[in-house]
Amino acid sequence: MDYEAGLDASEPPTEATLPPEPLDTEFKRRYPPDPLGKEMEDNARVWKVYRGEAIEHDKAQLDGWNSTLNVLLIFAALFSAVVTAFVAESYKLLQPDDVNYSASVLYALLVATNNSHALSLVSAPPNPAPIAASTTPAPSRWINGLWFTSLVLSLSVAFISILVMQWLSEYNARTLASAKNLRHWARRRAFYFQGLSTWHISGFISLLPVLLHAALFLFLGGLVLLLWDLDRMIALWLMGISCFIFVFYVATILAPLLRPDCPSATPLLRQLRRALTWSYVVGLSFCVAILSVDTRPAVLIRIALQYLHKGVEVSQRVALRTSSLKATTAEVQQALGRRSGAL
Repeated sequence: MDYEAGLDASEPPTEATLPPEPLDTEFKRRYPPDPLGKEMEDNARVWKVYRGEAIEHDKAQLDGWNSTLNVLLIFAALFSAVVTAFVAESYKLLQPDDVNYSASVLYALLVATNNSHALSLVSAPPNPAPIAASTTPAPSRWINGLWFTSLVLSLSVAFISILVMQWLSEYNARTLASAKNLRHWARRRAFYFQGLSTWHISGFISLLPVLLHAALFLFLGGLVLLLWDLDRMIALWLMGISCFIFVFYVATILAPLLRPDCPSATPLLRQLRRALTWSYVVGLSFCVAILSVDTRPAVLIRIALQYLHKGVEVSQRVALRTSSLKATTAEVQQALGRRSGAL
């Protein structure tokens, strides 16, 4: 009877609901729970949480990258100004010696003037030995080569840093743009974030300081070469300081590989570990491929005998073909001799 009464009831069925969940935490107040059955809609709570966490993650990551790029820009600008001041004086060492050229021209004019006076009591000076073509000394080339390379590297780091900052700004604008719903925003952000990983933007940024460090050591090397002929003691002192800085630099990079608790870890260390891991995997795969071949003496002897047997068969076939060819040639010659005798 109750069932029949329920069918005849004019009141619409009510949806099943749960009692409201108390907002007793900061997370629940920030992201209120969804109604029952609407947990996976386009604007559900899960997409709100994802958007909030993704925005915070991107902000922290982009701020870290931008701060690194700003430091690189400042250092590259100051360093380029210093190197330019040295290059402005060192490039003159690559130019030909104007003093020797002027002296040779004046001497040639003097010889021509004396030869033009036939009655002059002063005999014309003998013709000088031909002046060798002016060549740039090797130290000057090395100094300018190191300093110009250092200048190009520092300017390249500044230029690339500006480009990367523009890339990051465009990524931030793309991810923070409005969308028709939170699900669509999450998919779009995941697409662009995957692009950062696919194109190795993190590794690219971590290599920029290495280029700037290389520019610094190239500049120090050119400075040592410049002082080597001027003052050997100062050059040796500067060489010792430069070598100490280089050893300290390499040690601080490699130390975290041996001691994970070392505080000198940098983003470059992550890329170095990936390169070492990749090299280890490739080398291990190569060794496994070699060792997988059965190298027991019995197997090697059997393989050698097989190749030897094949060689014997081939030699026998060649000998048979050669003997048959000789027999055929002899028969042809005999037939030709008989025919010529009959004629």
